[in-house]
Amino acid sequence: MNYCMKKISTLLLVAGLMAGCSEKALDVQNVNELTTDNYYKTEEDAMKAVNAAYATLASPELYSQMIHLTQELMSDETSATASTSPSLVQMREAEADASNEVFNFLWSGCYQGVYRSNLAISRIPGVPMNEDKKSRLLGEAYFLRGLYYFTLVTNFGDVPLILKVVDVSNPVEKQPSRTATAQVYAAILKDFEEAEKRLPVAYEEDDIGRSTRGAAKGFRAKALLYRANLTNNQADYAASAQLFKEIIDSNVYNLMPDYRDNHTNINENNRESLFEVQFSTTVDPGAFCDECGTGGLRPLEMGVRGRAYNNVIPSEWYVKQFETGDTRLLASVFGPRGSKFDGLDYFRVLEYDSWFDIKPTDYATRKYQKDAGNEFDWTTGSDVNIRLLRFADVLLMYAEAVNSAQGPTGEAYAAVNRVRERADLKPLDPGLSKAAFMDWIMHERVVELGMEGHRWRDLVRWKKAYLELTSKGRPFDEKKHYLFPIPAKERQLNPNLTQNPGW
Repeated sequence: MNYCMKKISTLLLVAGLMAGCSEKALDVQNVNELTTDNYYKTEEDAMKAVNAAYATLASPELYSQMIHLTQELMSDETSATASTSPSLVQMREAEADASNEVFNFLWSGCYQGVYRSNLAISRIPGVPMNEDKKSRLLGEAYFLRGLYYFTLVTNFGDVPLILKVVDVSNPVEKQPSRTATAQVYAAILKDFEEAEKRLPVAYEEDDIGRSTRGAAKGFRAKALLYRANLTNNQADYAASAQLFKEIIDSNVYNLMPDYRDNHTNINENNRESLFEVQFSTTVDPGAFCDECGTGGLRPLEMGVRGRAYNNVIPSEWYVKQFETGDTRLLASVFGPRGSKFDGLDYFRVLEYDSWFDIKPTDYATRKYQKDAGNEFDWTTGSDVNIRLLRFADVLLMYAEAVNSAQGPTGEAYAAVNRVRERADLKPLDPGLSKAAFMDWIMHERVVELGMEGHRWRDLVRWKKAYLELTSKGRPFDEKKHYLFPIPAKERQLNPNLTQNPGW
């Protein structure tokens, strides 16, 4: 845990002055005048502007709570429970409409992040300060803007592309139309490339957790892969593979020997992590509830029954994807009966021979939960960071990009087997076809990255959501559900926003 980076949340009050805690994402009246008069005069002001853009990632609208719940409940890795929020159940069961609050949370959270990033990008160049640090801070802002837009385009498709601070006196800027997905992807790639040029490989202790060159390159490669999935552009697959290979060959990143190091508050920001959202339970109390602070609420929603809301649980299908002997199973899922969790008789990590003798509803996610010692209470959030991109993901996406461009090469095999080796599994059989190798990549992404918010977007980009969900009894309309609707509330504010098909 890096305390200095986690203190970003204490700057939310300053961010409120700069960006407005309750401003509409595209309606920021009076904010520009206030910030121009009072901020962006010193290096400290520039740092606060960028920190405010980071802070949005940890908001309840995004990675503290809502975005992970949304992505997981839409996938086949999870099941809902009797306590799951009706708005989330409606999404999962394909009963939601554009008025569902979850869509609005995701949209408004991302555009708040875009606004804060734009503010930093527009104002920092005029601040008298060390030029190297100025360039780095701008790189961080470009990275964050790219990340927010990547989240928007992968969930909503065409979205307004706003690359400067909005002039609310200009009706065209105040009520923008949607921008084509291809143009949004081009802007995302440009932002990540600009960030990569400006960001350092690593930081000194006080700044660990900020975006790095590897993070920018990793997300640029990921965006290229996602765009290639949309268009089947072989050049994008090849370019994505090359960028992932550069990360692998850099030797900056590696798999952690202990898989659990990716999901607890121990060894955060480690060699496997390219970028993670920083959380704390000790700063900014009252951000969501009296005791939550800026801690992530994901453990509260997805944690152990009796110590959390238990709104999202691992599905029986997900548990059964693990091969015999896969050490990731016991590191990923809690089972019931017997031992203690946080001093209470609720759950324990089961032995293999008892896993499949229990009810599906008896599972709970172990990821992002603290393991012992009265460290997690259902009335609090969690200071466990959310890893958005880690090296295992890079290895698997590299193998996917190579396979899509060339078929299963030796290097693609090596990347997948490297992930399997840590889980004490044997290498893949040689001589697999392109399709069979891709099936194994899909499998590895479930058991390696399960419950981490990837599966839904994977199903969408592979165009597998209909097959996988309907085969498990879930409704899915191929003409409608590959994209979320533009939130009804946003369309009321901005009549220039058209709706996605079917919604």
